[in-house]
Amino acid sequence: MQSEWGHATRAQDLRRRIGSADVFARGAVSMDAPSEVSVPELTIVGDPLPRTRRVLGRVPFPVQVKTALVAADLVATICGMAMAAGLSARVGVTRGETGATVLTALLSVPIWPLLYAHQGLYQARRITRRADEFRGIVNSVLAGVLVLAGISVLLQQEHLREWLLITAACVTGTVTLERELARRVIGEFRTRGVMTRRVVIVGRNEEATELAEALHDNRELGYEVVGFVADVPVGPVIDLRSDPELGPYLGRTAEVLDLVRATRASGVIVATTGVDQRSANRLIRDLTREGLFVELTSSMRDIAANRISVRPLGPYPVMCVEPVAQFSWRRAAKRTFDLIVASVAIVVTAPILAAAAIAIRLTSGPGVMFHQERVGKDGVPFRLHKLRTMVPDAEERLAELKALNEASGPMFKMADDPRVTPVGRFLRATSIDELPQLFNVLKGQMSLVGPRPALPCEAAQWDETLWERLRVQPGITGMWQVSGRYTTSLETYARLDLYYVDNWSLVTDLLILARTVGVVLRRKGGA
Repeated sequence: MQSEWGHATRAQDLRRRIGSADVFARGAVSMDAPSEVSVPELTIVGDPLPRTRRVLGRVPFPVQVKTALVAADLVATICGMAMAAGLSARVGVTRGETGATVLTALLSVPIWPLLYAHQGLYQARRITRRADEFRGIVNSVLAGVLVLAGISVLLQQEHLREWLLITAACVTGTVTLERELARRVIGEFRTRGVMTRRVVIVGRNEEATELAEALHDNRELGYEVVGFVADVPVGPVIDLRSDPELGPYLGRTAEVLDLVRATRASGVIVATTGVDQRSANRLIRDLTREGLFVELTSSMRDIAANRISVRPLGPYPVMCVEPVAQFSWRRAAKRTFDLIVASVAIVVTAPILAAAAIAIRLTSGPGVMFHQERVGKDGVPFRLHKLRTMVPDAEERLAELKALNEASGPMFKMADDPRVTPVGRFLRATSIDELPQLFNVLKGQMSLVGPRPALPCEAAQWDETLWERLRVQPGITGMWQVSGRYTTSLETYARLDLYYVDNWSLVTDLLILARTVGVVLRRKGGA
């Protein structure tokens, strides 16, 4: 009873000081607001925490979504196996054993959700990045193929090796497509404030502020920051970029558990550089003991999660960062992939290139191609090839347009550049103007995916950090190009390129190429 009375007393004090959780979330009341503000009663004593709260007579919406996701995975898996069975029968792989393959597939159906769950595909924190989700899908499908092989052995089926390979490809494709659709639906829910996780940020320094900015800008991650806790003076936390409030100051770290209860938050994110070690350890113990989730930042930015592992070093859990791979089989595989895809793409797009060249010649005179010096790997210059999309004297007219530059730093970008011809505007919107760069790829001067190839005048204004992007070949497309293109800032441009340089993989390249297709189809070109 004494413990409950203590909770109730603290709760009453908190109500007088901070108001309701809803007012907090809107940032409408600061710590200096009058105490007469009407505040609804918050029952804390005996009330379970939000994470374990049950709604009688109704299944919580997140549980409904997860159940629907399991069902969607099963449907996608069955569709993939049905496609594989149909293709195998059509090409004669199963040799009259279609019925046996269908039976094998049906017997494996209950196993697939377990395989997906084992890879963490139903845990939001493990599939935040598409690359992690795709890796989990591939691992699950490989395990599923082994299950299918085991069932076929038990049923004494033969000649099914080709069918297993086709099944692996089809199921991977259908589940990946289904997961992308599910990601978009869930992201839309979260953008509208549904299926979000209310969190309190511990810390009030630059790292805590940047963390809140990132969660605010990326609502599809599913976090709602209700306020900040720190042993610092009171006052709202301000976004230094554009001055709006990121959230109110709630109180001191000693009161964090009661503050989490009062704001109905389900967890805490600790900015490790904003709190001392002893306080951090106490917070983690107190919060996790009450069933709340706790996340800690690492103070590191732009390091791929798959390069980080945790191991004990005495009493400390230490994060180990794998070194950047300089020479490995991945580079040979990337070059092979570039050569094959570029060669096929040149053949397939040859009629499009020819039609574009004719349109340029008829509408804006001779000079179909545009050649420009760019900075390549290790700072070696090369001639980049593009279809001409501007008037012939575009370079001479650049100086008079410098004042209208819409990009930050040394880059020059204009959404409505008057030098672009009508045909050129279409070619840019569809990225057809960049198809000649496939010849740069064949020459080994570029890759399909990589940092944007910079102009020498841009590189001359780089700082030492930006020169690191020249450790890999520039690409026709890249992380910067599919993340807003000219609308992003120089800081974002540098950060995305350097992230790619340090963390690239073949899976990352495939995902960027897939996103590039979406960008082109939505006509967000013009990089």
